[in-house]
Amino acid sequence: MHPTAADRFDAALEAQCADGAPPELLPARVARACADALPVDGAGLTLHAGALRVPIGASSAAAAQAERMQFTFGDGPCLRAHDTGRAIDFAPADIERNWPDLYAALMTDSPYRGVLSLPLPEPLGPTVVLDLWVHRPSTLPGLDRADVEAVMRKATAELARSLREGERVTDAGSTWLENEDALRRSSTWQAVGLVGMALILDTPDALEVVRAAAVTSGRSVDDVARDLLTGALLPLDLGAAPVPDDEAG
Repeated sequence: MHPTAADRFDAALEAQCADGAPPELLPARVARACADALPVDGAGLTLHAGALRVPIGASSAAAAQAERMQFTFGDGPCLRAHDTGRAIDFAPADIERNWPDLYAALMTDSPYRGVLSLPLPEPLGPTVVLDLWVHRPSTLPGLDRADVEAVMRKATAELARSLREGERVTDAGSTWLENEDALRRSSTWQAVGLVGMALILDTPDALEVVRAAAVTSGRSVDDVARDLLTGALLPLDLGAAPVPDDEAG
């Protein structure tokens, strides 16, 4: 008898677990287990808390980069799944039609050509979204949705078990938000705050200025933010970047 997707998830997660493993690494282990349990090439978990979007776990460096691309361009499959509260799959033509700049970046700097984005079930969804990335778009229609649902339930149970009694998903900062990717994004929001103060902009507009600088330079928002925090780039250096339409004129 062949192991089920849920069995494969359990086996993959157990193979990664070591005694005393830091709790902040749990989402990354869960993401890797999702990628191992299903016929996909990468997986990422993202936490959405109001205007904030924070990566909490990725199966690989390529999956982490795909999340940074979406954040840099300000939209993408993951955010769409969060906003709608439902699973959505995107082949290359879908991504190109909805987000041409993101599509161009994926085609150039990523091995992925399609994605299935799914809000996790309660009590984590739609706050936490799972992205399942594939190299070949033809993989998406063939994904067994019952297997996907089974793996999502397993992933949700593992993550929910790590929360303290009564703790809200968005208050998991003492654990999930201490991994490397989440800490990098926290620093990005600090840099956005610096830009806001220097250019007298509110947070959304300051973020758009940083995004414009990132897209213009062909870098990620997180990379530009790092330069702002180290002093390699000054907030006033971004002053010539385009501002949102409702701020122009």
